[in-house]
Amino acid sequence: MQQISQEQRTLMKEGEYKVVTAAKLMTLQDRILQIDHIQARRFSKLSGATLDIATEGIIRHLRACARMDVNPDASAVREIIDDALNGRRVFAETSNDLLAA
Repeated sequence: MQQISQEQRTLMKEGEYKVVTAAKLMTLQDRILQIDHIQARRFSKLSGATLDIATEGIIRHLRACARMDVNPDASAVREIIDDALNGRRVFAETSNDLLAA
């Protein structure tokens, strides 16, 4: 809950609420756990280059979902982990990728 100074309390009417947006930092492991516990368990077993590939792919997926305001898809996370296990980096093209070419 946001701390409100004494001056702000006196300006607010009784029973009036203030809406605040709070952001909680969380690990990628916790975020994947919110999506699907099975994929979170698979992700926790990764290491080395496989972990790096999966991490980059999942972060890109989460950013794309946030940009489009949709929920992340468990099957997409599963596919990213599968591709990482096979040593493949598979990403959708973004406008930034086209500019870099």
